[in-house]
Formats: sequence, C-alpha cells, structure tokens
Amino acid sequence: MLGAGPRLLIRDPGALGWQILLWEPDPSGGEPPLPAVAVQILGRLPAAAEVEVGSERIRRAVERVGRRARLAEPETIRRARASIPVPADARERRWLIALARARLEEALRDPDEVLIALAREEERVERALGREQNAALEFGRGSDPGVAAYAGRWARFRELFEQHHHELSAELERAAQQVLPNLTQVVGFRAAARLLALAGSRAALGRMRSARLQLLGSKRRPSPERGPKYGILYRGERMEELPPARRGAYARSLAALAVIAARADATTRSPVGPELRRRRDRRVDGLKRGSHA
Repeated sequence: MLGAGPRLLIRDPGALGWQILLWEPDPSGGEPPLPAVAVQILGRLPAAAEVEVGSERIRRAVERVGRRARLAEPETIRRARASIPVPADARERRWLIALARARLEEALRDPDEVLIALAREEERVERALGREQNAALEFGRGSDPGVAAYAGRWARFRELFEQHHHELSAELERAAQQVLPNLTQVVGFRAAARLLALAGSRAALGRMRSARLQLLGSKRRPSPERGPKYGILYRGERMEELPPARRGAYARSLAALAVIAARADATTRSPVGPELRRRRDRRVDGLKRGSHA
C-alpha cells in the first residue's frame, strides 16, 4: 500500500486485483480515520506484508487500525503512481466515464456552482448588451427602405435581448439571496455573485482578507469610473452616489463589511446582513457630508 501526498493509493495483487482508492484527509489538520474500504483491504493483506505510506498523517491513520507502516521513499511513490494501469476493458472504461460524468453533474448542482454559472452568464450578457447599445448609436439611419427595415428588426432584437437580461438578472438575484444572503445585503446581488465567481467558492471567499477582496476583479488600466483601488466593488450598492474622490474610501469600508458578511455566509449563516447594511449606510452618509465640507 502506498500513500502519495494527501492521497492514498492501495494496491492488492491478490484475488482483489487492482484496487485504487483516492482519499483526501481533512485539510484542517485533524486526524481523520481511514475509509472503510481501506480498512477492509488492510485486513485482507497477510500479516507479514510490508506497508509503506507517503505521508506521516497516513502512517498514523494506518497504525490506528493495527497495522505497522513506514514512510516510503519518493522514488517508490513515483513508481507506484506510474504503475497504475489504464483500464483495458471497454465496459470498465464506459463505467469510469459514466461515474465521472455523474460526479461532475453532482458538483455542478452545488449551490455555489449554480450561482457562479449564473454570475458569469449575466456578466457576459451584460457586456454583449452594452456592445449592442453602443453599436446602435453608430448605426446610420438613412432613407433607404432596406436599411429602415433592418433597423426595425434590430430594435426588436434589442428589446428581446434586454428582456432576457432582465429575466437572467432576476434569477441571479434569487440565487444570490439564497447562497449569499448577508453579502447580498451589503454589496448587492450582482456584486456578491461576481465576487463569488472570482473567488471560486464560499469557503475561499470567506477566508479572504478585506484588502484581497477589495481587489477582486480590478483592472490593470483604470478608467475614471474604475479607480485602481477597487475592482468588483465598484458595482457595489450606493457606490454611484459618491463622487469619484470618495469612492476609494468607500470601497475600503465596503470591503471590510463584505468580509464579515462573506464569512457568515460561508460558516455560521448568522443573519448579520441587516446590521452590516446599517453600518454601510452610515459610512455613505458620512462620506457625503465630508464631500460637501
């Protein structure tokens, strides 16, 4: 038996043939027990069989079930990885593909993944709609009947496009309120969803510091609307109410509140959103008063 890094690869050349198990211990540093199938395979090995493992944590897990183990050399682990055979039987290959597809579909049904997919699609549609609206301003309006007929069809298409974006935004808002209820109240559903899409998961977003979250989605070449101090948060609620000179300060405050909300969404699910929203509004009011001083 060989453990490669955090994973456990088991080979039993007896009646079981090749048995491969991928086991990921808890990354938090705990001492998780061996999976049941690993314990069963260990029990079938002869008492004199030598057990080698690829990490100290796996060695302790093996010894807790009554088998002695020692750390394997890196070269031994490399050979073990290379010796895993490719399934030769067509039925086995079809089974593995079906299993992989089922696990992929299960992963894509995860609420985080659903919200990430909606956020990316809504952002793509928004960009496309913006290009269409800009193109409409440049489109020549002549007296030619063919051009006029095309302009009418194009206008109807844009109306349908805008309706699609509106419906997609409504679905995005519903999903964001379910997955990120606190963060949505602080920064708005669109910014919350896009922050999650950039972070990759609620857990990753909840581990971020405010300075990192503030820079998510930042651009290399800032424009007057998107300063260098903040990224996706420029889409945060109430940002447009402040003059450009005050938006950097607001972004820093908003990032600090967003981190608290994201951690609550990722862990405790405590309803901290209303209080954070009140603190955000007080900050906006203070910045507005300062801008008129």
